[in-house]
Amino acid sequence: MKRNSLLTLVAMLSTIMAWAQQQISGTITADGEPLPGVTILEEGTTNGTITDIEGTYTLNLQGEDPMVVVSMVGFKTTRIAAKGRVEISLDLEEDVTDLEEVVVIGYGTATKKEITSSISTVKGEDLTKMTVGNVSESMQGLASGVQVISGGGGPGASPQILIRGIVTNRSTAPLIVVDGVALPQGSNLNFLNPSDIENIQVLKDGSATSIYGTRASNGVIIVNTKRGKSGEAKVTFSASYGLKGLDKPEVADANEYARVVNQRAANDGLPEPYDLSTITESTDWWEEVYKDYASVENYNLQVSGGSEKLNYLSSVAYHKSKSHLEKGYWERATGRVNIDYSISDKLFLQQDFNPRYEHWENTPNQFWSTLRMDPLTPVYIPIDERQGRNEYSIYARSNNYVWNPVGAVNRSFNETHFFGVFSNTNLEYDITDFLSVSSRIGLNFGQTRNEVFNPKFVIEPNLEENQQSSVATRFDQNFSYVWNNLIKFEKSYGKHKLNATVGYTAEYYQGHYLRGSRSDIILNDEKFRYLDATTGESIQAQGNMNANSLMSYLGRVMYNYDQRYFISGSYRRDGSSRFPVANQWANFFSASAAWDISSESFFNLPFVSGLKLKAGFGQVGNQNIPSSAFLFLVSDGSYVFGENEDRVITNQITQFGNSNLQWETVQDINVGIESGFMNDKLTLSVDYYVKESKDLLFATTLPLYTGSPSDIMQNVGSFESKGLDISLGYNDKIGDWQLSALATLNTNESRAKALAPGNDQLLAQKQAVFGNSFLKITELGKVVGLFYGYETDGLFQNQTEINSHSSDNGKLVQPAAQPGDMKFVDQNNDGELNEEDLTIIGNPFPDFYAGLNVSATYKNLDFTMQWYASVGNDVYNYMKYFQTSGAGETNVRKGLIDEVWTESNPDATIPRLTVTDQNGNFKRSSDYFVEDGSYARLKNLQVGYTINSLNAAKIRLYVSGQNLFTITKYSGFDPEVSSGGIINGYGMDFGRYPMSRTFVLGLDLNF
Repeated sequence: MKRNSLLTLVAMLSTIMAWAQQQISGTITADGEPLPGVTILEEGTTNGTITDIEGTYTLNLQGEDPMVVVSMVGFKTTRIAAKGRVEISLDLEEDVTDLEEVVVIGYGTATKKEITSSISTVKGEDLTKMTVGNVSESMQGLASGVQVISGGGGPGASPQILIRGIVTNRSTAPLIVVDGVALPQGSNLNFLNPSDIENIQVLKDGSATSIYGTRASNGVIIVNTKRGKSGEAKVTFSASYGLKGLDKPEVADANEYARVVNQRAANDGLPEPYDLSTITESTDWWEEVYKDYASVENYNLQVSGGSEKLNYLSSVAYHKSKSHLEKGYWERATGRVNIDYSISDKLFLQQDFNPRYEHWENTPNQFWSTLRMDPLTPVYIPIDERQGRNEYSIYARSNNYVWNPVGAVNRSFNETHFFGVFSNTNLEYDITDFLSVSSRIGLNFGQTRNEVFNPKFVIEPNLEENQQSSVATRFDQNFSYVWNNLIKFEKSYGKHKLNATVGYTAEYYQGHYLRGSRSDIILNDEKFRYLDATTGESIQAQGNMNANSLMSYLGRVMYNYDQRYFISGSYRRDGSSRFPVANQWANFFSASAAWDISSESFFNLPFVSGLKLKAGFGQVGNQNIPSSAFLFLVSDGSYVFGENEDRVITNQITQFGNSNLQWETVQDINVGIESGFMNDKLTLSVDYYVKESKDLLFATTLPLYTGSPSDIMQNVGSFESKGLDISLGYNDKIGDWQLSALATLNTNESRAKALAPGNDQLLAQKQAVFGNSFLKITELGKVVGLFYGYETDGLFQNQTEINSHSSDNGKLVQPAAQPGDMKFVDQNNDGELNEEDLTIIGNPFPDFYAGLNVSATYKNLDFTMQWYASVGNDVYNYMKYFQTSGAGETNVRKGLIDEVWTESNPDATIPRLTVTDQNGNFKRSSDYFVEDGSYARLKNLQVGYTINSLNAAKIRLYVSGQNLFTITKYSGFDPEVSSGGIINGYGMDFGRYPMSRTFVLGLDLNF
């Protein structure tokens, strides 16, 4: 009995103890695949277990308020509160610090620790947080040393990318490489589906870019697309829909407009044109031309998976963005298939196929006209006056010379269709475990068709009309290939590691175009807008082709000792068909080194987890000139001679050749430091660089005595660019919070060290309204592309001030001035205002530009915020010419009548209103038009929520706002402006389509 009672007591106690224990179970995965060998440990105890081959586990917890720690080498450790839970399943995130993140460099890869040059990385997941058609737009502020300059808010607008300043007066666009294939000159990132991108590497200094030789003077952007992984098929689908809104500009209504026109006349002693009592209606041209909202939509479907032999990833995507006008949109459909196939244990095939289709309906450029159109003019003429007019001639004529913007939109017919295919095939054979050979062929084909219809219309004879309708069609077709052949060696010998690459590459590009146009279409109907449906005598036909090729030999050696000392060197020899035979070949070198101080035995700073010093030198080239730039070109023409007016066919030289033309070369020095703190929770990277170009490719004007009114391409001049790149990152997990932040700060100064012989300045942006004055200047020894004009010194308040503004000999500088006119500075004190008084009046380039990207997750909730700022830059507000003067009786900004100078408003900064403008207030380019363009913009704010374990799917819903607000003192519509190239166009505001404020609702599904 006693023994039975004892057994019963033990059993009862065991049961009670079992009830007191908490049991949890679950499955641990990585990228959705089961992960065996993961440690599940009750914090503060030795109680733990590991996952089995299926990734599953079971653990009895002992504490009253237990915390569970899930860990495995190569993955980030996760700490979870387990009280009251019976299941804990996780998808672990790779710890790139443990695995040493692999970075794609030119023609190869290396671990981040082995990198001795300056490379910035942007993760693909960061690029998809914004709903944009162009990947470049999402990159802004995410990579140090990279300046993304917006192309405006119009559908399909393509930003410009500037890497570490300006070292050429040719195109500043970087080389783009996609999955190892260099794209043709002039390519951008528009064609890529952001969801297909794994990451982007930006090669910034010469030691990184030198391996690409002549095509890398502006930096290199390497795009790596996603690839399939072994395991069950994974399906992801994403969809988003957004509305884009524009802030309505405030312009004068009809009453204020009439008051401005009257005051302009009255100030000059002229009759006032308008009787204000008769003005009862006002046309709001913005409401007539622009819609409040425009849509943007994006859809993406991706399937990936694989087996031991074959991995695959395929995707289809569609993007469409509409304009705020009745006309204008851009749509893009892309497809992608990436296949990795192990033919054998040593032979591997990679095949990528990427077709795409794009369609534009050109967005009419009516922003500028809409702001200037006078509000007294109605949109249409009266119905009883429309008899005998076609549908394009029923619009009213303005009281100034601005064409009716509603009519201009409705007769805009300009569409473009593009189809392209990109194929990338790579075959690699492992000769041994340390030696391999590969051959990659990239094929790129594109065809564009542009169709334009210009209808006949007459709104006002000789002023606003088109007497002949016309149809024009243009076909462009291009083909290029890149063939890379590489031998790679990688082997470790104890503490020594050697990596070597040698190769041969060949590139070829060929482009064709054919254009035809003819006047007098039979009917305006869309079915007849083809050349065969025209009957006019005005017929034009053009066609041509161009081709160029590049052949290269390359090599690189990377060595490190004990993961502490690193050296790297590269060589490339390029031969280009764009240069004369004697100068077709050039050589480019680079060398760099790094020292990981934190790996030394003497280094003992507990809070410093990493410290590396690096320095490098490199040479790169530039061949960005027309294929025929070194040749003499001849064209034909005709002239009428003699009493009989006989037409004689002639020939003339249109381009002088240059048999001495050669490469433009850029030399680059970079020194930097990379450090980590608190187990790399905090990281810091700082780089200082100096780039100098030599033998710049300049198109210089020939003397008139040559008899050829053309330019000749020469190697003259030198630019220097120097600056600082700083990147500060933070990443940590605190309880259920995952926090990350990235801040970038960059400075740059690009100067002209030498120009063409006999020239100490280059002028650009000639504007007729300022008497054909130039608004931009590049001057020897100074920053390139500065604003140019007269310096002002306030407004004259009385005649005494006018009389006292004179030279030393008493000559009045501005004898025609009146109180309220601008006072211009006589720089040389000679008593006259002329070209000798022109000076630098502003700098469009910032003192620094910066980005801040913050992300946080709390359980199933996630948050992202992205900022971008530009500080110290000026903007030339060309729109002020009309908006604050009413010149040509155009409309003005709202409230101007109370802002201009009058005797009762002597503190005004805007000159008096005048018709004749005898003082030249608005006839001279001056610093009146230059404003502080500094700004900080909240580019993206996104909040999402993820629902797990719903039919084995993961669903994420999110809302986001893009370009929500901009902090700036600039009086224009958008301080982030550029018109044309970087040197001559950056900071010029001619009233382009501004950036839109966008609100997006999105859905992500993962199966």
